[in-house]
Amino acid sequence: MARDLLNGMTFVLVLHCMVATTASAAALEKINASYGAISGSMAQTWVAKEAKLFEKHGLDLNLVYISGGPRSIMSLIGGSVEFVNHSGMPALEAYQRGADTALIASPMNHLEHSLVVQKHITSVEQLRGKVLGMSTVGSLTDILLREGLRLNGIAEKDLTILSVGDLGARLSSLQTGRIHGAIIAGVQTMTANKLGFRTKPDYALSVLKKYVANQDPEVLSNIYNLYKERLMTKPTPTASVAKTMLYLLSRSSPQVSGANPEGFIEARYVNELESSGFFDEMNRQYGK
Repeated sequence: MARDLLNGMTFVLVLHCMVATTASAAALEKINASYGAISGSMAQTWVAKEAKLFEKHGLDLNLVYISGGPRSIMSLIGGSVEFVNHSGMPALEAYQRGADTALIASPMNHLEHSLVVQKHITSVEQLRGKVLGMSTVGSLTDILLREGLRLNGIAEKDLTILSVGDLGARLSSLQTGRIHGAIIAGVQTMTANKLGFRTKPDYALSVLKKYVANQDPEVLSNIYNLYKERLMTKPTPTASVAKTMLYLLSRSSPQVSGANPEGFIEARYVNELESSGFFDEMNRQYGK
């Protein structure tokens, strides 16, 4: 059974789809999935993996990190992975070009990115002539960086935008002075600030420590508390979220302007879980 299904607006909740699968006495079904950021928005997938919830429901999950939306989509379409926990925008763009991708869950419906800059930059105008970093061309960080510059009256021709790589590469490039600013997400901003740039708790924290590779208790605690509130317990994908993604995509890809995203939304998995009482039970056991 093909599973060319992509999660996410900012970030898909594979767990909610997987737990509905009934485990059998047969061998576990092997599947490949990826996550696309070292961010607390990925925590639900990490926790499910470490708590062996996928195995409990008959799945042997091989979870890998793939940085950058375009690379994730190439892996998805090419069959290397079957599910992606990532921004939905690259998948929506691929869908508009004829790929069989779908948004099956959306546990976050807002953006959380910031532009972190060298300490000597104190105003937007000082970005002119500078070098800014994002992850990869066509990624969410790329789209949002360009849109943010536009909204602040900075033309792209007045500065340089570089494809730098994942969060670690962007922070390293800031430290070495290769770039003057970088776009990052959520409480990654706290890590950047601690480096001198501007801008079930115990179990969950132990998982975060492993995946974000950060031992700072203040950073880990803030990641946990922030995403505990932001991640929705019922991640129903909606057309309104897809339309917002299309609006942002249209800035760099005018051909998608006015496109209909309805076929990209596949809510039946979340709806089936809701009908079964799954979310009510989860709220009773693990309510915020």
